[in-house]
Amino acid sequence: MRLQRYLALCGVASRRKCEALIAAGRVRVNGAVADRPGTTVVHGADRVELDGRPVEPESETVCYMLHKES
Repeated sequence: MRLQRYLALCGVASRRKCEALIAAGRVRVNGAVADRPGTTVVHGADRVELDGRPVEPESETVCYMLHKES
């Protein structure tokens, strides 16, 4: 998954704002500063940090389906 999409899914900001954060040098992947928004990240295998704090995805999405009889 691309880094800006991963950050957006974690609730950091929109994808475009995440690109600006990456360009500003505020994001690290496995300890190295990420300099390209297109960097590939694997959830669970790579450590992503924003301003020195780890970034984790929010809890998994839950979908409820309701069946209404009339």
